[in-house]
Amino acid sequence: MQKCERRWVKPEEEVNARIQAVGFNPREVRWVIMTNMHGDHAGGIGHFPDSEIILSEKEAHDALAWNGPVQGFLNMHYPKWLKPTTTTHDDGPFESFDRSMAVTKDGAVRIVPTSGHTLGHQSVVVDAGTHYVLIAGDASYQESYMLEGRVDGVAVDAKLHHDSTRRMRELCKRKSTITQFAHDFDSAKRLEEKIFTIPRE
Repeated sequence: MQKCERRWVKPEEEVNARIQAVGFNPREVRWVIMTNMHGDHAGGIGHFPDSEIILSEKEAHDALAWNGPVQGFLNMHYPKWLKPTTTTHDDGPFESFDRSMAVTKDGAVRIVPTSGHTLGHQSVVVDAGTHYVLIAGDASYQESYMLEGRVDGVAVDAKLHHDSTRRMRELCKRKSTITQFAHDFDSAKRLEEKIFTIPRE
């Protein structure tokens, strides 16, 4: 089994077990879009050998480099078969973002660059019709920090981090948006109860 920053993860908490618990087969997952390749995000990649793994070109370059571990990318634990699809988000602007990549033909699922936490960090915007769902990984550690524009946790570039959170706030102003951050314990509640993120400015 592939391992990558899994010190506290029990077998039943692994991503494949969680996907099966809600009635899906992990082997049938078409895309795995990685916001970033730090160990707490990349640890479950080994469960998706049949999926297309999508990284930003910059994230792939930095994460797979020989000096990746110095930058926090524990690439010695990545699956040996990992050959990610990379993107430079060249499908044109989307809402408050200058660049994007359309994942689906109808553009309802898009990837947008949200640099700051890492230089190649990216987020996913799902158009649910009446609202967006912004899956933002570590672009901010929690909703309140994003709303405040606070640089939190590990950020390799504070200027880029500020720009990314500004663009996320603008997205929330343009259309009702449910934000999802990887380290925000309230993310699941916001999604389940359809609680929108309301910028204060």
